[in-house]
Amino acid sequence: MPFLNSNINLEFNREKLFDSNLFKSLQIVEIHCASENRVILSKDIESQVVSPDWMNLLIQGDNKYVMQSLLESFKEKIDLIYIDPPFFTGGDFHFKTFIGEKNTYVSKAYSDSWDGGLESYINFIYERLILIKELLSKTGSIYLHLDWHVSHYIKILLDQVFGEDNFRNEIIWAYPAASVKTRKFYIRSYDTIFFYTKSDKYIFRDDPHIYMEYSDRVKTALKEDENGLFYYRGGSHNGKKLSRKVYVESDGIFPRDVWTDIPYIRANTSEYQGFSTQKPERLLKRIILASSNENDLVADFFCGTGTALLAAEKLGRRWIGCDITPQSIHICRKRMLDVKNSNDLFNWSKKYKKEFKPFKLSKIHNNENDFHIPGEYLNPNASSIPELITYKKPDFDVSIETKEDSIQITLSNYKIPYTQYLNPKIIQKISHFSDWIDYWCIDFNFQVDHINCDWTAYRNPKNRQLRLCSKIFNFKETGTYKVRIKVVNIIGHESEKDYIIEI
Repeated sequence: MPFLNSNINLEFNREKLFDSNLFKSLQIVEIHCASENRVILSKDIESQVVSPDWMNLLIQGDNKYVMQSLLESFKEKIDLIYIDPPFFTGGDFHFKTFIGEKNTYVSKAYSDSWDGGLESYINFIYERLILIKELLSKTGSIYLHLDWHVSHYIKILLDQVFGEDNFRNEIIWAYPAASVKTRKFYIRSYDTIFFYTKSDKYIFRDDPHIYMEYSDRVKTALKEDENGLFYYRGGSHNGKKLSRKVYVESDGIFPRDVWTDIPYIRANTSEYQGFSTQKPERLLKRIILASSNENDLVADFFCGTGTALLAAEKLGRRWIGCDITPQSIHICRKRMLDVKNSNDLFNWSKKYKKEFKPFKLSKIHNNENDFHIPGEYLNPNASSIPELITYKKPDFDVSIETKEDSIQITLSNYKIPYTQYLNPKIIQKISHFSDWIDYWCIDFNFQVDHINCDWTAYRNPKNRQLRLCSKIFNFKETGTYKVRIKVVNIIGHESEKDYIIEI
C-alpha cells in the first residue's frame, strides 16, 4: 500500500492477519452479574451474539490478537468503535496505585516510545485499522482520538483504509492547558478526533442530549415567558427599529466540530481513576449518542480506564472493551462494578444508581506461570535482581463460618513472598495486611473453569475502605460445595484458593 511520505513503508502480511489458524482463543476468567442469579455461559461466543443473555466483554490482551479472535463471530457486527491509542509522544505515562485508605504510589502505566520510530508506529496503527474495518457494521463508524504528534499521518491512513469519501469530521476537542510554562510557541491545548464511517449509509442521530450549550452572549439574551424561552430578533422598517420574539426549541445548539464545552479530567473530580491520559465520560456521551442506537454494540480496543465502556453502559448500549495492561483491565472491572455510584450522564449532579449489566472478563491467554513484577515496582537499588524473575504468588488466609444453610467468609491475612524485591517506597506505605489488597471476590458454588462472582469487595479512588468480611450467602440445597476465592493485590497479582464445605 503506497504512503505519501516515501520514507515510510506500510508493510504487513494481510493473508497472515486474517489466517484463522493463527488466531488465539479467548478464555473466560470471571463473570459478573449484579443479581444473585448465576449465569453459566456456553463457550460458543457466536451463540451469545444473538442470545437475549448477551454479556458485555472485557478482554485483556494485545488488541491485534483480540480483534482477530473476534472476527469469526463479530465480523460486521460492531456499530461504533472509539479508540484512543498511544499518541507517539516519545514519553512515559503514569498512573497512581492506591494503597490502603490513604497512600498512593506513582508508577509507569505505559511507554509511548517506539523501536523502529514513526514507521513502526504507523504500521502498528495500520494493522489495527484494517481489523477495525472488518469488525465494523455496514452502517458503523470509527472515532480515532489523537493529538498534534501524528494526527496528520493517521488522517492519510484513515483515507486509505476507509476511503476519502467516508471522512465525516475532524473534531477539535479544546480544553484549558494546565501549568504550561512555554513561551517559545503557542500553547497546545486540544486533541483531534477523526470521525469516519464504513459507508455513506451510517447511523447519525440528532439527539438533543448531544447539543452544545448556548454561548454566554446568547444565554444572557434569553428570556422566558409562559410560552418558553425566547430572544428578541432585531430589524428595521422605514427607518424604524423593530424587534420580535423568537422562541427556541432546544436547550442548546447542534454540535460544531470544535468542542469547547467538555472539561478534561482533574484529580479532584469524581471520575478520576489515577491515569494521566484518562478521557471524560461526557466526551464519549456525545460520540455514543450521535453514532449509535440503543442496544447497539460499541467497542473500544484501547479501553484504558474504561470511559467508553462506562458511557456505553449508562446509555443502554452493549459493549466490548480491550486493553493489554492488567492495570487497565482491573480499573475497568472496578468502575463497572461501581457504576451505580458514578455520575448520571443526563444529570451530572446526580448518581447513576443503576446496577451494571452482566459482563465477563476474558484473556487472550491465561498462562498461570506468567507471573512477574513490573519494573516500576522493583527496588531501584537492588542491582542483583534480574530483569525477569518468576516469583511465588502471594498467599492469603480466610475464616469460614457456616450456619445451617448459610456461609460467611472473612479475609484474615495476606502474605507477600517477594517484599525484598519491591521498592521501599511501597513497603513503607503498608501498615496492615489489608493495605496490599485492592479487590477480592467469591464464587460460593464454583463449578466451571471460571469464577462466577457472587460477591466482590474493592477499593476505588474515592472510596478507599475495603470490606474484609463477605455478605452472608444462603444455599438453596444441602450438599458439598466448592468455594473459590480470588484476591488481587495493588500490583495486580492474582491469587486463588478453593475450599470444600458441607451445607
